[in-house]
Amino acid sequence: MLLGALVADAACLGTHWIYEPERIAEIAMRQDGQAAFTKLDAANYADVKSYFAHGARHNGMLTQYGEVLRLAMHSINANNATFDIASHQDAFVAHFGAGGSYTGYIDRPMRLALDNMAAERLPSGSDDDQLPAIARLPAILAAYHDKENLSEMITTSMQVTNINDTAAAYSALFADLLLRVMKDEPLSDALVAATASADTSIKPDLVAALSHEDSNSTDFAGRKGMMGRACHLPDAGPVMFHILKHSDSYRDAIERKIRAGGDSAGRAILIGAIMGCRYGVATQNGIPLSWVCQLEDAAKIWEDCERLGNA
Repeated sequence: MLLGALVADAACLGTHWIYEPERIAEIAMRQDGQAAFTKLDAANYADVKSYFAHGARHNGMLTQYGEVLRLAMHSINANNATFDIASHQDAFVAHFGAGGSYTGYIDRPMRLALDNMAAERLPSGSDDDQLPAIARLPAILAAYHDKENLSEMITTSMQVTNINDTAAAYSALFADLLLRVMKDEPLSDALVAATASADTSIKPDLVAALSHEDSNSTDFAGRKGMMGRACHLPDAGPVMFHILKHSDSYRDAIERKIRAGGDSAGRAILIGAIMGCRYGVATQNGIPLSWVCQLEDAAKIWEDCERLGNA
């Protein structure tokens, strides 16, 4: 589950925030039909709707979403399988703050969280419905899936960066879905059950995603134009459900979420976690071992995942 999330994030570093799927398709054609692990190249972003955010990164690295998840994993591993909010916020500032160890793009919820941490505001999140709200979920589920305080920890971890009713609704939705997959419930059944249990404010969009007749996830993501590919959970969440419904392997799901364009990295964490949990590593439909090997610091990431997974 954890490895699936991180591999999925790294796989889209080179195409993240290209909003025109035609450009991504062109890139994939030059790479034997594979969009995953496209080499970082500013030229791929030229003359199309896009934002080249990761010029300070290099191939095999994580985007800011993957870094958020990995930091949550480190925090839990360092605190005896406990998500301690104070120590996590200290680590967040040390990693993402000025002079920190992270070099790369910082999104709006992360910037505001850093400001709030500097002002010692609790919780440190802001009123925002973007995808950082769910980036820590796989780590929280790994540590607390069988604990009575799971719901509390889901909220606590979300509010590091996001305090928003829509974000809370989608956080609960994806936690429910991931829990069902962790319990070996068939993915198709889990999607339907999680939709049925979802907050009424988001349920119609999920029903629309699962009942949409066309299996082309790129076209589904474009149903609302550029916004359908954007960073906000009301746009990304239904696209993620459509991708999960129509994917028959980890590779298929990751290719779909990249080719859909836009904030593919934001969608990566939960799609990768769910498909990794469902299909495993180095199986016929699972996470390709060759993709794992493309991660920078792959051996340490594997060790971190094992440590938290076995906690």
